[in-house]
Amino acid sequence: MSNAALHSPSLPIDMPDPHGSTRIVQTKSSNSPFPPPPDIEPLPEKSPTSQNSTARSDQVTPPTGGPVGAFIHGVHLLSKICGAASAGMFTIAMLIICQLVFMRYVLNASTVWQTEAVIFLMIGATLIGLPYVQMIRGHVNVDLLPMYLKRSNRKILAVVILLLGLAISGLFGFYGIELVIDAHSGGWRSETVWGVALWKPYSALPIGFCLLFLQFAADLAGLITNRTTPFDIPEDAV
Repeated sequence: MSNAALHSPSLPIDMPDPHGSTRIVQTKSSNSPFPPPPDIEPLPEKSPTSQNSTARSDQVTPPTGGPVGAFIHGVHLLSKICGAASAGMFTIAMLIICQLVFMRYVLNASTVWQTEAVIFLMIGATLIGLPYVQMIRGHVNVDLLPMYLKRSNRKILAVVILLLGLAISGLFGFYGIELVIDAHSGGWRSETVWGVALWKPYSALPIGFCLLFLQFAADLAGLITNRTTPFDIPEDAV
């Protein structure tokens, strides 16, 4: 009789064993198919939601709203628009090159404005796309020195670099505006058959660097208010 009790199959929850008085309790544990010992109370399993909420509570949530958040959001929107405009200018330049090749080598016709338009579009797209590239951290970045610095020193270095970026972009933006004003008031035109007014392609210089100045300012504001980390390096990095 005792051997039959030892080899009895598993029974439903809270059903008595016909061979004895022992009650078998089955759990829904996914870690082990065997029930726990009868003297140990099974521990409740934590759901993934509760684990995620506990992990989030341990981390400090940076602020997202307020005037600073609105400023950063607005600058990022302008940078995205500049990125789309830059991509469109590169696409138009590529199509003009295709039309130039077709006109010159297929139709044996002369070209007047295509070469100059491609040059202005390529330079303008590079300048207009500066704030977008800065927003996505697409510029060449060597993070060897920041990785070896402590967290506080890394933040100081990032602030210094952003201040230098503000100074350089502000300088280029100021003299770019001055150049456009001189070209417009002086009636400057290119020395080609097309004779395009030079203030139009020159305007890409102040637009690109002024928006880059705003993007640097947004990055600096996000860094000071702990919305971002220095050089986008995680806080737990060595």
